[in-house]
Amino acid sequence: MLPHATRSGSVPVDGRRSAAPEADRPSARTPALTGPGEHGTLRSRGLAGGLRMFVRPALDKMPATDVSLGRLRALTSGAGRAAALETTNDWSSDGPVPGLWVGRKRFFHSDKVIFHIHGGGFTFGSPWSHKALASRIASETGVPVFLPDYRLAPEHPHPAATEDTLAGWEWLLSMGFRAEDIVVAGDSAGGNLALQLVAALDRDNAPMPAGVVLLSPWVDLDFTDMTARDRARKDPFLAVGLAELCRSQYAPGVDPDDPAISPIKYVPSPDWPPFLIQCGGEEIFSGGIEQLAERFAEHGVRHEFQLWPHQFHVFQVFHPLVPEAKLAVRDIGSFVRGCLRD
Repeated sequence: MLPHATRSGSVPVDGRRSAAPEADRPSARTPALTGPGEHGTLRSRGLAGGLRMFVRPALDKMPATDVSLGRLRALTSGAGRAAALETTNDWSSDGPVPGLWVGRKRFFHSDKVIFHIHGGGFTFGSPWSHKALASRIASETGVPVFLPDYRLAPEHPHPAATEDTLAGWEWLLSMGFRAEDIVVAGDSAGGNLALQLVAALDRDNAPMPAGVVLLSPWVDLDFTDMTARDRARKDPFLAVGLAELCRSQYAPGVDPDDPAISPIKYVPSPDWPPFLIQCGGEEIFSGGIEQLAERFAEHGVRHEFQLWPHQFHVFQVFHPLVPEAKLAVRDIGSFVRGCLRD
């Protein structure tokens, strides 16, 4: 099923134009995907069903121990590394925050870069876990991706991840990249950190990135809405208990209404860069993400919000399997190319 999209302001696009604004994205220029009504394609529904039947129960039963966290870290990193398009390991320890370059050898002469902040509930995930997604985005855009290896909780609780995100941004600038030649991207917890970066740049009146891509961003660390949604219909992938554990390890004792951990509480500015926000209709984060899009519209932030019916959390990582995910990544490419167009 194709996304329900809303826009506010002039949002960059690249490719064939149409008189209808909704026809600018690849997802709006393609024939409707095969699927019964609003239920998505067969592959999409099959994968969501498998996640709900096998993965979600395992995450619900996972004990809150260091051993479990270590296994989760190893599993996510190994899966991302195995699925990546390229086998080269372009690791950089030159800056204050080490990280992984993806696509730099393919697009060596590019003076532009995507600064992608990986997700994982602030407690797991790594540049390796997101190498496959970054590789696909690099191919779609013709732009290399840098994934910072920011510090994780519980070893390094808040504000370590935010500090590393800001340090990684400053390092890219010191490398000679101009702010207007950088697109910031983030998924899940990484989307939270991307918003923290934009808010910090706004406070300092510093140059903004050319654009921001948010994939299923975790923008509200209050669990009231998430718990209600999960009781009404179980999220195929996100386990509320695991998310609560991640929050307690990431920001112990911090008020969930503090914008430093819940960026939904910031008052956005029309001076913020354009945003592309993608969200799965089945995920428990969707309430907070929809509220973020509403706040952007209210405060004049240029943005495009795509709600993909019956998709799950960060469904884009399944781009090799799911037609909707492949199309969503193509939309990301369209947005990024539009932001970085000379």
